Amino acid sequence: MDERGAVPDDALGDVAYLARSANRVRVLETLATGPHERRALQEATGTTRTTLGRVLGELQERGWAERTADGDYVATPTGELVVGEFRPLVDAMETIGTLGDVAAWLPLEELSIELGRFRDATVRRSEPHAPLALVEYLAERIREASTMRVMTFLAPPSPVGEALQDGADEGELTMEGVLAGGLVEFLRDEGHQPPDWREFTGSAGRIYRYEGHVPCNLFIVDETALVMNDRPPGSTAAVESEDEAIRAELAALFESYREDADRVHAEFFA
Repeated sequence: MDERGAVPDDALGDVAYLARSANRVRVLETLATGPHERRALQEATGTTRTTLGRVLGELQERGWAERTADGDYVATPTGELVVGEFRPLVDAMETIGTLGDVAAWLPLEELSIELGRFRDATVRRSEPHAPLALVEYLAERIREASTMRVMTFLAPPSPVGEALQDGADEGELTMEGVLAGGLVEFLRDEGHQPPDWREFTGSAGRIYRYEGHVPCNLFIVDETALVMNDRPPGSTAAVESEDEAIRAELAALFESYREDADRVHAEFFA
């Protein structure tokens, strides 16, 4: 049984109060930025005079807004907390609507950013009539890249392997890879497609063996981050983002696993 118990009706009522009106959210968010004279508040929120008067009265009754000695309106500390907690919920719901099922397998438990940060991300999928579309897209990005960081337990499909080999041969690509779940052994013993891992590790690639499970298949290609489905046998979708905060968090995630991994040198693949 959920130890949190039933959701209090009063709490649900407060959530519903804000959720039923974008005007209420806009007014409270604006007041949380500092005191506003009534006319300036009306202009900032785009509300009518009648609507603004009603919302201000409601917010004051709830203890979320108050009038200053100068006659301006401002959010109370409680009001600031309320809108500060409510906005991430709205952003998360918007993100779930945008990303759909892929939102469920983002490694949020290992990141210090909220789901709502991904609301502007792009979802890329392989379709039944084009099963390699996602793989080919990733290969194209690699061919254009100069740096790449990878964390995965999946062997690179042929287009990706060829792109890695070409980047190494042309001296235009450097890569760090954290390979998990016995992948380095698989590539040594069973890998018969590009890249040539001994050659690649000796030139363009710094490869690390991670013994455990990694939470996702991650590719940071120059300024773009792609998080791919972590459910075997392969990736069917990817969340792509160029958001600086997302990329920084995913880079930190990569580095945390790299620190717990062992460097694999070219001789390993002999």
